[in-house]
Amino acid sequence: MQDQNRFLGRPNPEFSPAYAKYYFERTIGQEDLLLALEKDLDETTRFISSLPESKADFQYADDKWTLKGVILHFIETERIFQYRALRFSRKDKTPLDGFDEGWYSQHNNTEQRTLEDLHSEFIEVRKASISLFKGMTSSMLDSIGTANNSPNTPRNLGWIMVGHVIHHCNIIKERYLVDVDEAF
Repeated sequence: MQDQNRFLGRPNPEFSPAYAKYYFERTIGQEDLLLALEKDLDETTRFISSLPESKADFQYADDKWTLKGVILHFIETERIFQYRALRFSRKDKTPLDGFDEGWYSQHNNTEQRTLEDLHSEFIEVRKASISLFKGMTSSMLDSIGTANNSPNTPRNLGWIMVGHVIHHCNIIKERYLVDVDEAF
């Protein structure tokens, strides 16, 4: 029988980049990584499915992503963090480069996407994250690797995934689901 307690415990900020603290704070009150990933999957899929298609290409400012762009951003970021978590869990000590989210957003084809297919993709990506973490032992979850010149662990990356999605869903609620006149 697998040790379910291996998923208990908050992230360790000592082995994470400085930006991670903000995302960890979005998950305060949760203690089990798998439950947090699953709860966020349920909440985020309900949220995405409630978004009006009429807002899909809305930008609240000229230099900001569309609503679809925000969703695709957190999907792509989760894919990158999955890869990092896999590498670190396998004791791969090769330092990994960072990524430029702005560059990705310029080359991601959001204009051809729908909210419905982004909704489906998020479900698939998050389920893959949950499967990835389920296969890790405590030792694997807490293996330290380096990405973007900062230490991190798979456990921390899982918590960052949850906090990152919560952050962007809050941004969508605050800035994309209001009338432009009300936003400023």
